[in-house]
Amino acid sequence: MNSIARLRDSRIGVIAGTLMLALAAGCAAPAGGGSSSAPAASAALITSAPLISVPSTSVGTWYDLGNELSPWMGGEGPVPIAGANAPTRAVGLQRGDGSWVAVVVVQSAPASAAPACPQTDSLHVGGRGPSDCLRLRRDADLEGWLKVQHSVLWEWLEDRGLATRPRSWVGHRFEVGGRMLEVHALFNPSLIEPVTRNNSDFLAGGHPGTQWAQALANSTRAAAGGATLVVPPFPYAVRMAPPPPPPKSAVTTTITPPPTRATQVPQPATQVLTPRRDRE
Repeated sequence: MNSIARLRDSRIGVIAGTLMLALAAGCAAPAGGGSSSAPAASAALITSAPLISVPSTSVGTWYDLGNELSPWMGGEGPVPIAGANAPTRAVGLQRGDGSWVAVVVVQSAPASAAPACPQTDSLHVGGRGPSDCLRLRRDADLEGWLKVQHSVLWEWLEDRGLATRPRSWVGHRFEVGGRMLEVHALFNPSLIEPVTRNNSDFLAGGHPGTQWAQALANSTRAAAGGATLVVPPFPYAVRMAPPPPPPKSAVTTTITPPPTRATQVPQPATQVLTPRRDRE
C-alpha cells in the first residue's frame, strides 16, 4: 500500500506541476496570441533601426539620409555585430548655403554581454550604468579626437560630404531586452551653447548642452522599446559667421599711349591794309 500511495502522490505532484506551468505560460502569453510571438517581435526590433522624428527649425532643412546596413560606428566598447550588418538610419540638417549643421545616426544590434560604457571617462554626462552610456564632447575634432576614437563614423561622414566643422558630438548606447541602440549626434556647437557676455554666462553656458544630451538619451531609451527616436529641438540657432570679404580683383595697369602730336598747318600771311586817303 505504501508503494501505491507513493506512486499516487508522485503522479498527483506531476499533474499539479504541469498545470502550474500551463497556467504560468497562459498568464505570460499576450492576449490574442501565442507565447511564440514575443521572440519574433524582439527579433524584428533588433534587425531594424528605429524611425527618426526631427523637430521643426528655421535654420535649415532636415533630410532623410537613408536606411541601410553599415559597419558598427561606435569606437568604444564592444562591437556587437560584425561586418557591414548593423541596421543604420540617419538624418541631417542642412543650411541654405549647403553646409550641414547637424547629423543624427542610430544603429541597432543584439545586446552585448560585456559592459558598453567605459567606467572612467570625463565625457560622461549622467548615464545610468554600463548598459546606459551617455557622453558629450563639445570639440569633437580637437587633436583629431573623432577620427581616432570613432574612425568608422568619421569615415562614414567624410565619404558622404557631411563633415562640416566645427562640431560637437553626443553619443548614447543603451541596452534593453536583448537589443542595443547606439545614437551619434554631431552638430554645430552654437546649437547648444549660448552667447556668453560675462563670467556668469560662461559658467552656466554648459547646462543647455547637457540638458539636450539627456533629452536625446531619454528618446533613445524609448526607441529601444520600439518607439520612434525623437530628436529634441536644439536650444539655440546657428550663429551665422560674417560673410567672407569679396575677393580682391586683380589690379590691371593700363598704359595710356602718348597723345598724337597735332599736325601744324602754316597760317597764310596777314595782309596789311593801307588806310584810304579819303578817310584821313
